[in-house]
Amino acid sequence: MLDKIILKIEKNIPEKWRWILNHEGFKRYFANTGWMFLGQVFYLAVSFLVGAWIARYLGPNKYGLVSYVIAFTGLFSFIGPLGVDGILNRELVSHPEKRDELLGTSFRLKIIGSILAFLAATVFTFIFNGLYSLTSWLIIMFSVSFFFQAPNVIATFFYAQVKAKENIKAQIIAAVFSSILKVGLILLGGSIIWLLIIYIFDYVWQAIFLVRFYNQQGLKIRAWKFKFYLAKSIWRDSWPLMLSAIASFAYLRIDQVMIGKIMGETAVGIYAAAVKITEVFYFLPIIICGSLFPAIVNARNADIRAYYRRLKNLYGLVGVLGFLVALPIMFLAAPIISFIFGAQYLAAVPILQIYIWSSVGLFIGAVVNNQLMAENRTRAVFAINFAAMAVNVVLNIILIPKIGLIGSALATLAAYSIAPVWMLFLKSDKNKKILNT
Repeated sequence: MLDKIILKIEKNIPEKWRWILNHEGFKRYFANTGWMFLGQVFYLAVSFLVGAWIARYLGPNKYGLVSYVIAFTGLFSFIGPLGVDGILNRELVSHPEKRDELLGTSFRLKIIGSILAFLAATVFTFIFNGLYSLTSWLIIMFSVSFFFQAPNVIATFFYAQVKAKENIKAQIIAAVFSSILKVGLILLGGSIIWLLIIYIFDYVWQAIFLVRFYNQQGLKIRAWKFKFYLAKSIWRDSWPLMLSAIASFAYLRIDQVMIGKIMGETAVGIYAAAVKITEVFYFLPIIICGSLFPAIVNARNADIRAYYRRLKNLYGLVGVLGFLVALPIMFLAAPIISFIFGAQYLAAVPILQIYIWSSVGLFIGAVVNNQLMAENRTRAVFAINFAAMAVNVVLNIILIPKIGLIGSALATLAAYSIAPVWMLFLKSDKNKKILNT
């Protein structure tokens, strides 16, 4: 199908540019990006529609409780990966001959991280939500999902090999299985507990099929090897990324946790409806960066000017894309909320009109993070994410008591603006090279 698309494009461009479409590198990355895009569109469409049905089924109060549980658990999800993924991707691209050692070592590190994440979530939920609270026990139950995320090292391997098709297949199959169970739960009138169990199985299905597709490549997990020297090397580079992930996950989820504590679960449900619509578009920078950054990293090794030129083009692309997403959503917020979630969620309209603009900063921030990791500037990643977290937390504390959910949306918008501000105004020598290329 993608080959047919390329042929149609080729007929409509000047002769002198057609050589690009016949270039093997272009075909490879175009096919990879195409699979990622089509797969993510299908996955998000199914997940979003079923998720909206669940929100209607539960109502703002119970949907707010589920959102709070997921958000609180998400505050500790940074521990599980231990910041390994970005470093693993870079090393697999640079040293493919070390595949088994890199995957085996990273997998073991992630297992250790999953145990620590589960323990941290358990301790802190008892502190903040009480020992006998239903919310606490729901959080502990959902924290079991940490243990099924370690096999995602296989997904990192496929991305590094520009084989996104395998990841997308696993994701789609997992989404179909999970969606069938969620629809069954709605039709049978199931409880929140069963819903969270199904959410846990989202990770289980994906892990199972990632392993299966890895084996179908003629590769074996039993060939993975743990190397202590590699673990030390990966940890040396990844710990700033783990610290930055603390900040990143905090400013992604802290708003819903703080709303729950200050305004209650119904307010979380209203706010989560606006967040869910915005998050539908988050896959765009992930796909673009995940597919194109291996080529950009390779360009950095071969031609530094080409590297900066490609980075500049990528920044322009994602910035314009973020704007094109935000503008129509802002004007159509009311009919979108009413159609998807129903009249009971119309209070989310002004929240969405503000929150959607955070997608511009998030899109640009995705490129900033990938650039910094490619250049091994992990401390800068931490500094940006920590600044964003600090801005989000402080503004939430100030604004939620004064203007409620709109204040939290404004806090998130300010937090997501930190990375673009860093790129545009804090012009290091490297930034100047990109902007002037």
